[in-house]
Amino acid sequence: MRLLTKTTLNLLSISLFIYLFGVIAFYYSLRIQVDNNVNNEMEKRKQSIIRQMEEVHTSNTQPPTRNEMVVISPVETAGLADTYADTLIFNGDEKRYQLYRQLGFTETVNNQNYYIRIYKSLEETDRLIVRIIMIMTILVILLIVTLLVINRYSSQQVWRVFYDTVDKINRYDLNSHEAFRLEESEVKEFSDLNRVLQTMTERIRNDYLNLKEYTENASHEIQTPLAIINSKLELLLQSGEMNEKQYKALVDAYEASIRLSKYNSTLILLAKIENKQFPESKLVSFELILTNLLGNLEDLIRSKKLEVVTNFLPYATIQMNPYLAEMLVVNLVKNAVRHNVKGGKLAIEIGQAFFQVSNTGPEQPLDNNLLFQRFYKSSASPESLGLGLAIVEKICALYGFRVSYQFNEKMHCLRVDFV
Repeated sequence: MRLLTKTTLNLLSISLFIYLFGVIAFYYSLRIQVDNNVNNEMEKRKQSIIRQMEEVHTSNTQPPTRNEMVVISPVETAGLADTYADTLIFNGDEKRYQLYRQLGFTETVNNQNYYIRIYKSLEETDRLIVRIIMIMTILVILLIVTLLVINRYSSQQVWRVFYDTVDKINRYDLNSHEAFRLEESEVKEFSDLNRVLQTMTERIRNDYLNLKEYTENASHEIQTPLAIINSKLELLLQSGEMNEKQYKALVDAYEASIRLSKYNSTLILLAKIENKQFPESKLVSFELILTNLLGNLEDLIRSKKLEVVTNFLPYATIQMNPYLAEMLVVNLVKNAVRHNVKGGKLAIEIGQAFFQVSNTGPEQPLDNNLLFQRFYKSSASPESLGLGLAIVEKICALYGFRVSYQFNEKMHCLRVDFV
């Protein structure tokens, strides 16, 4: 949820809570005020009735007005306190109960005690209260909506620089030659944030360029002496002027040198993938890559007596760098062949949105948490560098693919989903 939306919802919820509390408080305060006014009117009416009774010396049970009713009853007890209460009286004409305010008191006229009850209809006052609350509700809702619109518009203007900063950071590419510039803001906090981000980004870019230059120089400088070492070791191995112990030492040194060269090349490739140094992209046919690869691995597959099963969807292509596509396929297939058992099975499937390689091997599932980490080896094969699946994972991360591992029916399955 966006910050602007969250602050708007918070403001709305607080406003509604305050409004609800205010309506309840307003209703009861208005109700008390109306009851007091009715009580005052009934008190005046009481004095009027007492005067009338003293003048005519009789009781009257007829309501003088539509909204008022007076009931006078002789009683033996006098001096009862005045009582105010709300009561419901059935209206025969309208066939419903109506709310009345009641005043009860005693009065002595010509030595006769009377209990007098005055009923004042509250229907009109209740309607008035409802109208007042409805008007107040409409006004408050209009006020809240107006405040929310104004607050949202003003907040959007204030936070526009922030969202612009987030968007530029999200789209920023270290390999881009465009300068990283952030918009100025009148808000001090946003201005400070942009200044810190710009300084930090420039420092990161300089460090990245220095590291990239160092990596490129190191790879070039390391490869040259390694090539010289390999060639010299090859000459010594071909000379034949050494005993068995010396020959074995040279073979070990030669194999270590070859292995070091492979490590250097692979780690450089990983660094280039992470730094997105493969911008070229076009439609690549996985079927064509696999056909060529299986032809190159034919001798190795025959030596391990592997059963190869393929299922290629025609015209299955994906938009990506051709070299990285080949590296993705080569690492998955070579990994499946290298770690397969003699007389095992190799199954390769290509769909419109996935590429899957399955192979027999160890009868236990591999550790899914370590499988794609660098230098992790599922076997003790001396040919394995432990970097093949790390390269696969980096290529998939670069293009937003999803790579997964499963162990089903004694088959180790690596699947790449393109969407």
